[in-house]
Amino acid sequence: MRPTLFKPNLLVACLLTCLLTLAPSTVLADSAQNPDTKQHNKPIEFINASGLWTDVNSADFDQGYLIIAQDNQDIHMTHYVEYKGQPLVEYGKGTRVGNQLSYQVTVTRKIPGWVTKGTHILTLSADGQSLEGRYESKLGSGPLKFVRAVK
Repeated sequence: MRPTLFKPNLLVACLLTCLLTLAPSTVLADSAQNPDTKQHNKPIEFINASGLWTDVNSADFDQGYLIIAQDNQDIHMTHYVEYKGQPLVEYGKGTRVGNQLSYQVTVTRKIPGWVTKGTHILTLSADGQSLEGRYESKLGSGPLKFVRAVK
């Protein structure tokens, strides 16, 4: 009997289904819990970063997709991108503080000459539709930019 082959498209579809069910949540500011809040007992929109993001960093990058799963302040991510036709795959985890996401990445399919570990530091826009920031590694740093692929 032949072993069942891994079906990556099915895995991606399942991950996206799970991620897309996480809708933005609304929390109430309570003056007893947060005395610094200026608008007591008014809804404050909290935009969840979970979802599918498209890499729009530069024309050198193609087929770039970032999947983020946010669980409270914990961030888990997977990123696929092609740089001048060369594929790169990385995953990581980290945290979110306010609108800033910071996570450590490990590259599992690297581009020759590139590092295999680094940090991404991204800021979620006020409307929740873009992530912009930088990567840092022992060899240097550079810009990162993503836009939300689906609402």
